[in-house]
Amino acid sequence: MLNAVAILLLSGLIGGLEQSGAARPPAVAVSSEGPPGPPSPAMGRSEGSPGLPRPETTGRTEILVAAAVSLKEVLDEAAARFEMERPDVGVALDFAASGILLKQIEQGAPVDLFISASASEIDHLEKEGLIAAGSRKTLASNSLVAIVPTGSVPPASLARLAENRFDRIAVGNPSTVPAGRYAREALASLGLLETLRPRFVFGESVRQVLEYVARGEASAGLVYGSDARTAEGRIVLGAKAPPESHSPILYQSAIPSAAPHAAIVNEFLEFLLSGGAQRLFLSHGFLPPPAR
Repeated sequence: MLNAVAILLLSGLIGGLEQSGAARPPAVAVSSEGPPGPPSPAMGRSEGSPGLPRPETTGRTEILVAAAVSLKEVLDEAAARFEMERPDVGVALDFAASGILLKQIEQGAPVDLFISASASEIDHLEKEGLIAAGSRKTLASNSLVAIVPTGSVPPASLARLAENRFDRIAVGNPSTVPAGRYAREALASLGLLETLRPRFVFGESVRQVLEYVARGEASAGLVYGSDARTAEGRIVLGAKAPPESHSPILYQSAIPSAAPHAAIVNEFLEFLLSGGAQRLFLSHGFLPPPAR
């Protein structure tokens, strides 16, 4: 009897709220991958396609930055700081492998700023006349390191990757992932490429390589030093590739010639080159850009 009365009272309460125009609490979407994380302080954080249109926020101009996924944490923080200085500007960030972003820019994605994990993607756009003159900048550099799952003994040198215990070695897909090209160059330089090639497990981004190793699906992997820091406690850091064994790992940026907000995004680019932002890159495990 009490339960029936309670149900009637609850029904009446809900009906009264609806008639009075009071809003119900919003539904919470539950992901099958776990509970939602905390909201980002800056807008537009994602690992999606920069080809998706971005609505302008009332009273704010939104710029779209397409960046290598290895920059996610540092750019999330840098964008939030920039938005505090420029509340009239929103920074939308889309992260993916540099080669994938390159193709999307070629197909006309409305990107205001492209930041690649290698110079070759910027070279390609420059040859096609798709970047604004004088907009090419180097923001940071990085190192290439070997990692293994927690509980494993890391290789003391890259040459030790030839040991039988490293039977599955995760590397980026060289066709679209710069980290995969750097890994290929380093292993070739050390005379290991043909020996290790049959053991390769290819990731479609450097973060996928990191996850393969962290989950124990690969016995070793080659990632950037900054990426290894994001997985502390889940992986063990091993040897660093000799810098001379591969091309310099440079994070280069450019403003596409068709950028919708070239003037404003140039301010964000200058912000990334400022002393405060450069210290932020260092705090996330990146290395300084080469001396100009």
